[in-house]
Amino acid sequence: MLEIEGPLEFLSELPVNETLVSTCQMFLVPLTILFAAVGVANTRFVKLLVCLLGVAIAALWIYRVWLWTGLSLLDRRTGVGLAGLFALCWVLTLLHQLKSMISER
Repeated sequence: MLEIEGPLEFLSELPVNETLVSTCQMFLVPLTILFAAVGVANTRFVKLLVCLLGVAIAALWIYRVWLWTGLSLLDRRTGVGLAGLFALCWVLTLLHQLKSMISER
């Protein structure tokens, strides 16, 4: 096992909330599949719909972790951070699709 020395040594001893891990996977898998769906979609309208789904699922993920009672501060920040990164990517993808639709006209 990898030994961590120094100021981060205490992080290796913190327990991980397994329910949080399962919940994050529950949101992570469909969001990852949807990223691939944006790439293979044939029309701008379908890409826009997939982006809207991605933003909605990422928002639900943030909402779920944010309102989770009984999470440690570290687990909450980790969950919201991961969900927030995905939400940011989806919002940027949605904005790009909207820009592409507008400039196409």
